[in-house]
Amino acid sequence: MRTTHRILVDDEYIAATQRLSISQNKTLRLIYQTWWVVWLPRALFFAIVVSSLFVEILRPTAALCSALLALSFGGEAFKRRSLAKARERVRTKGSTNIVTMDDQGIDTSSALGNSQLKWTIMLQPAIYPDGVLIKLSRVNMIWLPDSALAEGSPADVRQLLAANVERY
Repeated sequence: MRTTHRILVDDEYIAATQRLSISQNKTLRLIYQTWWVVWLPRALFFAIVVSSLFVEILRPTAALCSALLALSFGGEAFKRRSLAKARERVRTKGSTNIVTMDDQGIDTSSALGNSQLKWTIMLQPAIYPDGVLIKLSRVNMIWLPDSALAEGSPADVRQLLAANVERY
């Protein structure tokens, strides 16, 4: 059995890969994708600011919490900017990557070179309804969307992964 993905590395693909990679890391998921990590402290700072304004002695506390509240919104802009900069630094942007999987392993071909990977190097992949996220390490991952399949079917991809990747 053999499957081939032809992946156009454009902004949409890079953003999807980035979003899925972040969702696989607990710390990054908390920072970038969990709303309550940001909004609960903001609500607390706002409540402290409002209540401290009425007590003369606590006005410096209100000023400090106001500054922290403003910094939290600035941090939000910084997060978006840093993710956008990371997307711009992708060296294969605009090229087509070819990922072929068979019983021997995974072959990749891109504008920067070719590689052959044995199945033993892979960590447990993340299976999604619209594709598969192959994990080569905790930070190196390849997103294989079903829409990029040139040869084989989504079921073939999942069957290859199930047969060849060891479960932990």
